Amino acid sequence: MTNLEIAKSIRHGLFADRETIEEAFDYAFGVINRMKESEKVVATTAMMVLMNTIAKEILANETSK
Repeated sequence: MTNLEIAKSIRHGLFADRETIEEAFDYAFGVINRMKESEKVVATTAMMVLMNTIAKEILANETSK
């Protein structure tokens, strides 16, 4: 999958975005921090697994050039 295909496959028009990845992380962690303590670890784990998988795909694309 190319980086363009990755972006198109994960983009969802129903939701907003942020100017930077750092701002998006701050927003996500702000939401997570308002959850019950027992839910925070689960939500953080799910988000980070998704981010690591996206990063792995992008890195594979960039190193295969």
